[in-house]
Amino acid sequence: MTLADVKWKTLGALMAVPALIVAVTGSIEAQPQSGAQVPVVSNDPVAQRQIETLFERAASVRLDPNARVGSLDLRDRPLKEVIDTVAKAGGITVRYAPDTTGLETPSTIALSDQTVEDALRAVLKGEGLVFQPVTAKMAFIYPDTPANREKYTVSNRVFVLTQADPTTLAQELNRALRSPTEVFQPMIFSVRDPATLVVRATPEVMARAAAWIAEHDKEQ
Repeated sequence: MTLADVKWKTLGALMAVPALIVAVTGSIEAQPQSGAQVPVVSNDPVAQRQIETLFERAASVRLDPNARVGSLDLRDRPLKEVIDTVAKAGGITVRYAPDTTGLETPSTIALSDQTVEDALRAVLKGEGLVFQPVTAKMAFIYPDTPANREKYTVSNRVFVLTQADPTTLAQELNRALRSPTEVFQPMIFSVRDPATLVVRATPEVMARAAAWIAEHDKEQ
């Protein structure tokens, strides 16, 4: 199998988490994989390495390390204003989870020549909020709760198809999952031999993908 045999669609960059290969229904085979291993998709070392490279890139997403915030001294300003000021100074954008509260709480921060990542971390410290980089230029802020940490954790699943063409199914799955409101867009890879889909997504999106694949893994 050549590199051209590995078809993949990227809808966005995601944060890294331990990989997991799981089963969906009786017609889809899977095998558990522990730790932070990249899922084994192909016996072809070249194809496997390409997929590993794509996963590594997704795992290493962080805010631009060269983006810096100069001198800022903000006192008793609404927290959202402080966050937005830091983001603008560092050349990034921020998005907030729907359940984010406390953004009107007065906040004071003094910064001098820090990376935008460190500056944002300093602003959120003690506010019950955390951020995840979505891309090098975008951060997602949400309340730091166990439920949210699970909700915004990304996982990997490998689905071995029994009937459907993987390239066609990947394209259709992209259309089914794509949503302009999703902050963490899924990544979908397809391999022709063996017929396989690899999906990287948050739990909610992964559940939709699993159900969709189980329903559509049929001859076309």
